[in-house]
Amino acid sequence: MLKSMTGYGRAGFTLDGEGYVVEVKTLNHRYLDLKARLPERFFPLESRVREEVKRRFSRGHVTIQVRPSQGAGAAFSLNMPLVRAYLEAADRLRDELGIDGAVDVPFLLRIKEVLGAGEEGDSERDWRVFSEGLGRALDEVDAWRRREGGDLAVHIGAGIKRLDALMKEIERLAPESFEAHRKRLSDELARLVGENVDETRLIQEAALLAQKAAVDEEIARYRSHLNQFSRYMDSDEPVGKRLDFLCQEILREANTIASKSPDVRIVQAVVEIKSELEKLREQVQNIE
Repeated sequence: MLKSMTGYGRAGFTLDGEGYVVEVKTLNHRYLDLKARLPERFFPLESRVREEVKRRFSRGHVTIQVRPSQGAGAAFSLNMPLVRAYLEAADRLRDELGIDGAVDVPFLLRIKEVLGAGEEGDSERDWRVFSEGLGRALDEVDAWRRREGGDLAVHIGAGIKRLDALMKEIERLAPESFEAHRKRLSDELARLVGENVDETRLIQEAALLAQKAAVDEEIARYRSHLNQFSRYMDSDEPVGKRLDFLCQEILREANTIASKSPDVRIVQAVVEIKSELEKLREQVQNIE
C-alpha cells in the first residue's frame, strides 16, 4: 500500500505532574530530514527520538515539537541550600569588609543553579513516558500518510490506465505507419535505381532506414516499465524513488518512439503520454 509523505499527528503526556503536547508534521522530501524542538529537560532524549523516527519513516521532512500543554505553567524548583550559602557569603562580605547593601533577589534568581526548571528527572523514566506520547503522535501521522497514500493511489492508477490506453493506440498505428514508411522507401529506391545509382548500396541504406523506423523494442520496454510500476503500487515497502525512476524511463522510451516515427498521430499520442507523465510525477514525488 502506498504511503504519502504528508502527515500530521498530535498527542499529550504527563510527567511529574506537568502536561506536555507532542506535535509531528511531515512533508515530502527526497531524504529523511528530522528537526526536533524539545524542552531542555528532554534534550538527552533527542538521539532516541531520531532512532524512533528512522524506524518508522524512510523519507520526508519531519518536524517534532514538544511544548507544555496550553495553560500549564512552567514548574520551577529553588535550590535552597545554595540560596542560603549565597546569603551567608553576602553577610560575611558586609561584616568583614564593611560593604553596605542588600542582596539583589532577581540577581540570585538569574543564577542557573539557584532556579531550576522543574525536576531534573531520570532519563530512562522520562523516555518511557515521553516515548508513549511520541508513539501515539507517530501512529496518527502514519494513519494520515496511509489515507493520503490511498487517495494518491486512485489518481496514479487512473494515470497508469491512461498511459496504457495511449500505448495501445501507438501499437495499433505502428504497423500501418511502418508499412507506409517502407513503401515510401521502396518508391524512392525504384526512382534512384532508374537513375543508375548503385543498387546494392541503396538496398543497404533502405534496410537501415526501415530498421531505424521500427519501434517494437521501445514499445516492449515501455510495457515492461508500466507493468513494473503497477507491481510496485501493491508493495508494502517504500517505493516512491523507484516509481519516480520508472516515470523517467517510460518518458525516455516515449521520446524515442516519437523521434523514430514520421506519423503525426503517433507523435501526438506521445505528446499526451508526456503530459500524463508530468502529472504522474507530481503525485509520485509525494510517495514515501
